[in-house]
Amino acid sequence: MTVNELKAEAKKLGYNLIPIQENIKFLPCVCGYNRRSHLITRTGEFYECQKCGIQSPEGKNETEAKKLWNKMIEERR
Repeated sequence: MTVNELKAEAKKLGYNLIPIQENIKFLPCVCGYNRRSHLITRTGEFYECQKCGIQSPEGKNETEAKKLWNKMIEERR
């Protein structure tokens, strides 16, 4: 059975198929602290370390903000 056939069958039964969401695990801050504040602005979202105050770049949504946090930490190590 192909994906399109599966979607058609699910639609007949009144269901929708959605992709599985990726589970992103946070890296600890460069200071070693493992708690962040999730901040939302008008233009996007970002994370900030609660101990040293380092901020990640701003992302469009929570998932992108998590990825940007991890990328920023990897670059600073």
